[in-house]
Amino acid sequence: MSDFAQVKDNIHTFEADKPLMKEESAALLQLAKDMYSGSVLPCTACRYCTSHCPRHLDIPELIKLYNEHRFTGGGFIAPMALSALPKDKWPGACIGCRSCEKVCPQQIKISEMMKDFAKRLQES
Repeated sequence: MSDFAQVKDNIHTFEADKPLMKEESAALLQLAKDMYSGSVLPCTACRYCTSHCPRHLDIPELIKLYNEHRFTGGGFIAPMALSALPKDKWPGACIGCRSCEKVCPQQIKISEMMKDFAKRLQES
């Protein structure tokens, strides 16, 4: 929530204790299962990795875009967001040194993700 109107709207939404219908609950659970079935990386955006990147890449943001790109099966959001960045900040700029991976509490294989993301962007 970013303003008082949103706070009031959320309070109104949750005033009544109205459980989800069986179909709604099943749809949400399936969506969550699909999202976390291995195609989405569990980055918490702690940013420990960014201070260890010699290329000064915004790794959490790139992981977020990678997750979106994988989850949607491609699409235009990640390429559009990347187009606003200089090429030396794109996933292909990663040199694979793995300095970031040494400090990642989630043990994400960041260098592999960067390589895969760069490949996927070239294919789309």
